[in-house]
Amino acid sequence: MAFAPSDLETLAVEPLMTREFEARPAAVYSRLRSRYGPVAPVDLYGVPVWMVLGYREVREVLRDETLWKKDPKHWRWLREGRVPSDWPQLPNYMISFQLMQDDEQRKATRAILDAALAPFQDTFAPQSWDLANTVARHADELITFFTDGNDSGVVDLNAHFARPLTLMVINRLFGFPAEQGDDVFMDAWRILDVDPDAAAAVGRLLAATTELAAYKKQHPGDDLASRMLAADSRLSVEQVGLELYAVLVIMSEMTSYTIANSLLEVVAGEAGKSSLMAGPAEELVNRVHIASPPWVNLSSRFPVADTELGGFRLAAGDAVMPSIAAAHHDPMFAASGSYERAVSSRAHLAFGVGPHQCPGRDLADMIVSTAVRTLFDRCDFELDVPVDELPWRSSAYVRGLKSLLVRFQIREWQAPRRPATGAAVPTPAAPAPEPTSDPEPAPSAEAEPAQPERPRSALWRFLASLRRG
Repeated sequence: MAFAPSDLETLAVEPLMTREFEARPAAVYSRLRSRYGPVAPVDLYGVPVWMVLGYREVREVLRDETLWKKDPKHWRWLREGRVPSDWPQLPNYMISFQLMQDDEQRKATRAILDAALAPFQDTFAPQSWDLANTVARHADELITFFTDGNDSGVVDLNAHFARPLTLMVINRLFGFPAEQGDDVFMDAWRILDVDPDAAAAVGRLLAATTELAAYKKQHPGDDLASRMLAADSRLSVEQVGLELYAVLVIMSEMTSYTIANSLLEVVAGEAGKSSLMAGPAEELVNRVHIASPPWVNLSSRFPVADTELGGFRLAAGDAVMPSIAAAHHDPMFAASGSYERAVSSRAHLAFGVGPHQCPGRDLADMIVSTAVRTLFDRCDFELDVPVDELPWRSSAYVRGLKSLLVRFQIREWQAPRRPATGAAVPTPAAPAPEPTSDPEPAPSAEAEPAQPERPRSALWRFLASLRRG
């Protein structure tokens, strides 16, 4: 259906954030596409925005930094004071980090982040081997912890595995001191859960990443924070703290939800189980990126000149929200990304595309595939609730499982984990004891007086409370 060129403000817009969108977002995308085409006007918490639904149109917006800007200073409604002060997404548009930067400023910051991440994503670098083994080790610890010596039982794989594993790996990647790591874990959880304390948690988490940057400036190590500081000595600790905060929040959401969604695909569907049995975990994870990307819609772009997109006239400064999930449901893309194909498409948009493409794509995929492989090497699972009763967190930007209750069965024979490239093959060992925040030294040959048991860290106490519950 053709529409005459029109301004966003003059069109009737329907609210995006409805119960239908929370429960069945694909149905909403389909209805909007049928009514408007590849671009649709919607109301986002009281503010009108263009939602880009078409695969071709989303790629066009994401790839062209000359016309489409990320910096909120280009948003006409914000400049004119028409965005309500209590608009839920406003705080995210008030922080100046790489995600909201354009052109030379973005290039400079991105170059620093790319350089810092490079050795952790290079399969020939020892840093990537170490991190891959860290993922597998923590995955084993969490499996040992939630099974608690039992051959079978019920576990929430989201709360007991996907989320804590992601934060443990971030802790290693960032180089947080042990005494600071647990507080960071818990505040990241509060933010992801939109906890009543979430606003205060944002402030504490930003303070923690800034404090970490200041610490690493004086005590550098082989970690992301230290490498960012080394990449450009002119960077202030405040700038590094901001970038670390953004990486932590985005990575914790994207990675933990992708792990959970991948686990669901194997536990709930024969296609996913067959895919994992027949080929590498990386292929399964790629298919999940297509069918169930955790980052469903991206933060807005703003055209710097009047332009046409999807049959509409967009005015300079309009808010334009590219939809990854809707683009993956576009008929022109859906067939190439089908789960039924032997090899799924790499043309998905789960990590974005263009100048703002996710800088940690390879790192995230390594974490998820290692986690999935390690878990299914040790256990078999089946859903403990019907798939249509699983609770989902659905916001304007993110969609992921709130919980994934399954019944587990420890395998009698457990395949040895495949080590990361360049790593030594581990020797089989008995199941590890319940982990603590930092391991005790091995006992010496001489008998020593028994020491009082070291208190468990806040993270493990929290996981223990979930297990008891």
